[in-house]
Amino acid sequence: MSATPAELVAPFLDLARAGDTKAAVRVTLGLLDEGVAERVILVDLLAAAQREVGERWLRNDWTVVDEHLVSGVIESAVHALETLDSSVTHEAERGRVVVACAERDWHALPSHMFANLLRGAGFTVSFLGSSTPAEHVGRFLARHHPDALAVSCTIALTFNGVARLADAAHAEGVPVIAGGHALGHTPARATRLGADAWADDLASATSVLNGWREHGPPPLNSVTVDLVALDLDARAGELAESAFVALSERFPALAAYDARQLTRTREDLEFIVRFVAAAQLVDDASVFTEFLAWLRTYLIARDVPATSIIVGLQALALQLDEMSMLTAGILALGLEFLRATDRRNETSP
Repeated sequence: MSATPAELVAPFLDLARAGDTKAAVRVTLGLLDEGVAERVILVDLLAAAQREVGERWLRNDWTVVDEHLVSGVIESAVHALETLDSSVTHEAERGRVVVACAERDWHALPSHMFANLLRGAGFTVSFLGSSTPAEHVGRFLARHHPDALAVSCTIALTFNGVARLADAAHAEGVPVIAGGHALGHTPARATRLGADAWADDLASATSVLNGWREHGPPPLNSVTVDLVALDLDARAGELAESAFVALSERFPALAAYDARQLTRTREDLEFIVRFVAAAQLVDDASVFTEFLAWLRTYLIARDVPATSIIVGLQALALQLDEMSMLTAGILALGLEFLRATDRRNETSP
């Protein structure tokens, strides 16, 4: 073999960014022809390429157009593998799994890759794509009676969508396994949202699913959604607008912003409110601090001073402190996280 899947990530991305979908897909299928397992191609080439796409966009090395173009090429490669990989068993023996994204989660590519991995592992898989309404998923489950629903969650803003899908599945007696970037590296967030199990890779997912098939489904989890958090998410636009007025008084540099920058500032404030709500839904403040670390990197790469986030949080505190002690506590932890990050950067060589 001339090159490993990991070694082909950079040339694959070059072809994809140039818009040469056929050549990029040929690279992918060439590995399959050389005997590389679809699982390895998906994980070491295509998933790795997608992560790099996100990093380059975050660092402002690539534009949104680049990100959309390359993601589309990666999706084409996933479809090509799905169509041509002869190693996938046609008579699956491990049970039927439905794979869906949380409601409002439009990032279908990770879940599509996972569906292909499950299929290659011997499961019959129905992949429902991005953001499918919970009530429609419930009807599908009622018709087909699968062994499990696998829910993908890539962004914390869709946590309530995970809970709604779990409720819909449980109403039909179907257990739920959940995973994805937003659910972190432990089961806590997933089970808090009603999932019966959590998995962070194919091995852990197949272990759970095989166990359910051999020993019967587990007692179905239940969840009580934090109503204050849902209200906070619903009022995010209103609260962000009030905070924007306060921010205008606290951050003089805002006066020099053009219309696009002002719109983006309002959007950032709204996202901050919604991530506070997401952290509250799973009772995990690290959801919020992870977002702040991401936002800080994003803004600095676009020449926006990191101090603007602290000023923005202070403006939001005037609005959120009255919501609940938990809300105020999450915001306070976020402020301390940013200040500590700034102190570390000031003292680093």
